[in-house]
Amino acid sequence: MNLKKMVVLGLTVSTVMFAKEKVVFWHSMSGELQNSLNKIVNDYNGSQSNIEVEAIYQGSYEETIAKFKAISGTKEAPTLIQMNDISTAFMYKSGAITPMEKFIKNDNFDANRLEDALLNYYRIGGELYSMPFNSSTAILIYNKEAFKEAGLDPNTPPKSYSEYAEYSKKLTKKNSNGSIDRYGSAMIMYGWFIEQFLANDNKLYVNKENGRTGETPTEVAYKKDLPEILEWLRKMYKDGSATSYGREWDSTRTAFASGKVAMYLDSSAGIKGIIKNSNFEVGTGFIPNSSGEFNGSVVGGASLWITNSAADSTQKAAWDFVKYAVSKDVQSYWSINTGYYPVNKESYDTVEMKENMEKYPQFKTAVAEIKETKPSFATQGAILGVFPEVREKVVEAMENNYEGKITVDKIVDKVVNDSDRIIQRYNRINK
Repeated sequence: MNLKKMVVLGLTVSTVMFAKEKVVFWHSMSGELQNSLNKIVNDYNGSQSNIEVEAIYQGSYEETIAKFKAISGTKEAPTLIQMNDISTAFMYKSGAITPMEKFIKNDNFDANRLEDALLNYYRIGGELYSMPFNSSTAILIYNKEAFKEAGLDPNTPPKSYSEYAEYSKKLTKKNSNGSIDRYGSAMIMYGWFIEQFLANDNKLYVNKENGRTGETPTEVAYKKDLPEILEWLRKMYKDGSATSYGREWDSTRTAFASGKVAMYLDSSAGIKGIIKNSNFEVGTGFIPNSSGEFNGSVVGGASLWITNSAADSTQKAAWDFVKYAVSKDVQSYWSINTGYYPVNKESYDTVEMKENMEKYPQFKTAVAEIKETKPSFATQGAILGVFPEVREKVVEAMENNYEGKITVDKIVDKVVNDSDRIIQRYNRINK
């Protein structure tokens, strides 16, 4: 609070000038995503005079969490921070955050307006710890013209592993020399997709009910289920109907847009970019599983956390911004301009969102996946303090499977043993 003197009709009057509540907000949105986020922040700051949110880019999610670990619990920590889905366990157990549930109850906020699957993911023991903000899910992307050319129904994408392999073979196109002009499918080397396959078959990633009941996981739970997934992929790699362009998402996206690949799995956040970059009609479908009966997908993206380092008044100010960020109009704008789907159910009722859905009907698939996901410990996703390290081991397994020099059984044994060691070492250190 500052005192400022004013002279009115020769009289000196002291007026009280109240400083704005400052909310430092760390995030990991770069490029066009950052531009869209900055507009949301600037619009919020301009909508009222009591709070100022300062959005500061911290680099990738991995860089952000590393920086936060170094200063969490101190006055240097931000009041609001965006963290990706697999950072949930660390944030939950850090002791450095105030659960969103506290603000929701104090403010009588109606959380029912938000997507159930998202709330289900970020709830632990029935309490919401962070607020979903930029959310995505895995989705099948395919070339409708290639489907027609191969004699496949362009409006009926494959649902099971066996159908996917069959389609992949039919979609593969060879030239007169026998070399491949177009692969039927491609797989991005990213462990998130294995997590999606497991969840869609209602299989756990780690024990202790995916860590969702409050007990700390002690080992992975996919030893009996991973072989089917790897064998399915390996068969396609061997017969030349599938390939991989490695870990970089844009490499596979570029190959698809240029017609070198007929179908692949992506994040729903990539739909709009793929449509814009492809000169053919793009189709979308649910992610496949062993049975062909969709069970559900795991949430991707990130959420917003309020830290407990700041004063109560500053935390309350951060909450005010969080409410604004998940309001129907803001989420409609965010979705249209980024490709993430709205976390607010009411966003679909806005004129802008209805127009966007008509322009990009492919986006409806991602929405349907989220709405049709059956709540379970499997589809909630795992709560794991060393998720990034364990996911890396799965990526290595995917790469070894693609190379085909090691048997699937040995690959599974290695990823299970390596992952269990990482989990158990973490548990000993954090006991």
